[in-house]
Amino acid sequence: MTAERPFTSAIIVAAGSGTRCGGVAKPLIPLYKGKTVFSYVLEAFAACGTVDEIVVVCKDSSRFEPLLGGIPAVFAPGGSTRAASVYSGVRAASGQARFVCIHDCARPFIAPEDIRQVCEKAYKTGAAAACSPMRDTVKYSEPEKKVLFTPAREHLIAVATPQVFRKELYLAAYAAAQGGPEATDETTICERIGVPVAYVPLDSNNMKLTTAYDVKLAKAVCFLAESERKEREKG
Repeated sequence: MTAERPFTSAIIVAAGSGTRCGGVAKPLIPLYKGKTVFSYVLEAFAACGTVDEIVVVCKDSSRFEPLLGGIPAVFAPGGSTRAASVYSGVRAASGQARFVCIHDCARPFIAPEDIRQVCEKAYKTGAAAACSPMRDTVKYSEPEKKVLFTPAREHLIAVATPQVFRKELYLAAYAAAQGGPEATDETTICERIGVPVAYVPLDSNNMKLTTAYDVKLAKAVCFLAESERKEREKG
């Protein structure tokens, strides 16, 4: 923490079961030369300069501890849902924390500068989240697949993580959400209680690993990035 910014706790959510990746926990998947998804995320948060502590939410900390590589972290138990896991992480955060920076560990390519951008926006507004513009045409349909309308693409964004909130705002939103419809992220519960969220478009690759194909794509990205780095060193 510095005099210019508030104490911020990163909540890395790594408690998923990986059912759509063949039952393999996504954070522990090696992407390049044994370096795991979790390691990529951890290093980005350690280097971002706007995070004072890192809380890792997982089902078995003994599988993650050997991957810390000297980076200090606090562990919190995963919950039965994503929302419960995030709440567990926030509860484990330091009492000094004024902001929480929540990130899905299934997004391994988040860059330190991206984390800084979202944090700095949240410090000004109270709530901010990463996003990207929609590139596909999107249809709104009923359960029986009848298309009702096609939203204008220029008004749509895909919401991602990190998502950064003033801690008391998040806690109020989480409390209000109990007993209501399940939300897939924290921006949803904040907006339900009238908290506006600022959305920060990111230029870098912030893909999410959901399926086995995504993992193959991520491995290719790592290989190409390393090849480009070696070519630059030669030149």
